[in-house]
Amino acid sequence: DIVSLTALSPQPRIDIILPSKERFTAANAGAISGVVLDLVMASEARAQFRVVGTAVDVPLAGPNFLGVKPVGSWFRGNNIATAAGYLGHIATHGAPDMIEVHSRCHVADYIASKRPDCAVTLYLHNDPRDMKGAHTTRERAALLDKLAGIICVSDYIRACFLDGLPDNADAQRKVRTARNGANRWLDSPAEKQPFILIAGRMVPEKGILECATAIATVLATHPQWRLVIAGARRFEEAAPGSYEAQIADAIAPLGERAEMLGFIPRDQVLALQADAAISACPSIWHDPMPKAVLESLAAGCALLTTRRGGIAEAAEGRAHIVDDPTTANFITALEKLVGDDDYRQSLQRAAWEDFPFTATQMAIDADTARADFLA
Repeated sequence: DIVSLTALSPQPRIDIILPSKERFTAANAGAISGVVLDLVMASEARAQFRVVGTAVDVPLAGPNFLGVKPVGSWFRGNNIATAAGYLGHIATHGAPDMIEVHSRCHVADYIASKRPDCAVTLYLHNDPRDMKGAHTTRERAALLDKLAGIICVSDYIRACFLDGLPDNADAQRKVRTARNGANRWLDSPAEKQPFILIAGRMVPEKGILECATAIATVLATHPQWRLVIAGARRFEEAAPGSYEAQIADAIAPLGERAEMLGFIPRDQVLALQADAAISACPSIWHDPMPKAVLESLAAGCALLTTRRGGIAEAAEGRAHIVDDPTTANFITALEKLVGDDDYRQSLQRAAWEDFPFTATQMAIDADTARADFLA
């Protein structure tokens, strides 16, 4: 039977521990802070959570926030030093019923070792095999044994954690998926405009250069279409030879039909997603469960994306998925998406009409796992 956090008596108090580099503020929140904010605010048990992180002047509104000062950063490192500061605080003020460490395996291990009386859990946003304290099968097996439970943002990340470990009854109970979600901000589909949107971090693993090169090629014969890139520095701000400069050079043939808007406020990104006929999320690395994919679907875009990491868990049947993300394959996909109105509109309808990936569902899945771990 499913037991909710609010049904437990007494209702448990849960501290969510952010990575030390995260800044829980409106101006500087990273991806993990954004997911944590959604997890808390979409939960029926939101009053039972406290977010814990590096001290900031004005934390994000909504969740209860505890800012802690690191203790001994010079010999412990920032993450363990912040955890040490937190442990000092709860030693004085009392411990919660659950301590949930986000994306830092060695911190979860450290806190669990120091406070074996507490239920300590780990919330994985990325491949643990690339993280300190979980590189090896032996390290992950030790975590599985020591922790009360592990929540993963996609089935792909769950499989990464269990790589080399048996997916037995114990693993199925203790290693769970709460797939990332996004809030739908539109009451009905917006009227789509003939432009392609790429929004996100401009780094090579996101595949922006390959996709932008393909877009420039395809739109050369579709003069009514435009390209908008949000996240990269503007043309004139891109340093010579930088990744963004390479993107600028690739799309230069489109002239005024291509824009690089730089970093823009989130509400402007959402407005672009609402209007874009096509949204491209062309990751070439194993992206765990990117928010840009979920928000593109939530906005009813025809989504162009790749079969990498956890992306297909949301995109399958709702998007055009490129199996091998090369410039040539992006060209083939874009010719279909731009040139075939019926096909493009069918993907827009599929994205809009079948969107189960809400922040509310993410919070329900996470809260169900937490309740089970406490039980």
